[in-house]
Amino acid sequence: MKIDFQDERLIMLLKKINIELETRQERTLTNQEISGTQVYFAVYLLRHHPRGTYITELSRETGISKATLSVLVKKLREKGYLYFQQHPGDIRRKRVMPAGKLKKEGNTFLKKVKEMEEEICSVLDSREKEQLYVLEQKILQQLEEVTV
Repeated sequence: MKIDFQDERLIMLLKKINIELETRQERTLTNQEISGTQVYFAVYLLRHHPRGTYITELSRETGISKATLSVLVKKLREKGYLYFQQHPGDIRRKRVMPAGKLKKEGNTFLKKVKEMEEEICSVLDSREKEQLYVLEQKILQQLEEVTV
């Protein structure tokens, strides 16, 4: 099977962007207790689920596996940033909730994340951001369809 050089360059560029984003998160967002990835995830919860949500819903929204999310939630829970709230009708269902520590540090996290996002995305205008989003969705859809 011959791989077209342009496709290879595109895949490598996507990989490089991913690595650079991870590196930037770790450099910019890491604090004394939690990693940049953990801060970014905590901010996602604050932005989208300030009253909590379930791991299954988070997985559906973000495309991150439940296993990966469980590890992330466990680490943040151990450090006092999240807690579980039991579902009244089903003790197996636990709502992931921001804890007081996250609420206390949340504004600082939100500010740092917003600055990082603006710095990274400042090179694109709103039309380009929309185009990039559409293209990313097409690639993700294709990845889901060809996944074995």
